[in-house]
Amino acid sequence: MSKVWLVTHPETRMDQEGRIHGKLDPPLSDSGRQQARQIAKSFKNKGIKRIHSSPRLRARQTAQAISEHTGAPITVHEELTPWDVAHMSGAKTSSIKPVLDFFSSRPDRQIPGGESKNDVLNRYSKFTKGLKPGDVVVGHSQHSLAWDYAKKGGDAKKVPMIGGKAGEVREVKL
Repeated sequence: MSKVWLVTHPETRMDQEGRIHGKLDPPLSDSGRQQARQIAKSFKNKGIKRIHSSPRLRARQTAQAISEHTGAPITVHEELTPWDVAHMSGAKTSSIKPVLDFFSSRPDRQIPGGESKNDVLNRYSKFTKGLKPGDVVVGHSQHSLAWDYAKKGGDAKKVPMIGGKAGEVREVKL
């Protein structure tokens, strides 16, 4: 088995409201917790060896549910912290999309008070080098969206940083 699983945390109230998390750290919503339990059940008997989690509460709650069904240990990684969008944290995603698109198309440019897209992509790419078959990565949609870039490189301008689906599970080859 030379595969790993990428899990995007299920929804939070902020997701339901169409807001970007950024630096904010909300828990899963009631429906998000239920979805985390369903995701966790899907991993039972799949030979999961390790679970890697973002330090954000919503990811850790998801990782904990998976651990309870698989017995696999959880390691929290700062490299899986989502893009620091500074003062835009909590804003309606639709209202700041043009600003995020501006910085996304200029990957070396740092968001004032936050970080550049390349900062995020570089730390994620470095993190993926340590993955082993049977690992589960619980993070944010940008991790799933950036997987191909992290493994193969390419044009950072083309890597989407927002979008994706809460509660998505992707099986990928190492």
